[in-house]
Amino acid sequence: MSGEWMSVTEAAEALEVSARTVQRSLADVQQRAAEWGDEGEGWRHKPLSTRGIYQLRRSWVQRKAGQPES
Repeated sequence: MSGEWMSVTEAAEALEVSARTVQRSLADVQQRAAEWGDEGEGWRHKPLSTRGIYQLRRSWVQRKAGQPES
């Protein structure tokens, strides 16, 4: 694993949930703030990408999954 940011799919694998579950947690503004913090903190949105994807900060995902941060 490398890089500061990870895709929704990578995050879902680390959290052992479906990518759809992670995507739903990002779609709702209140849930996103509760689970992932502010934009740039635990998540970021890339509106100019082909589908306006979200990326999650690796350290937040690892903490949420109970894994030691690398």
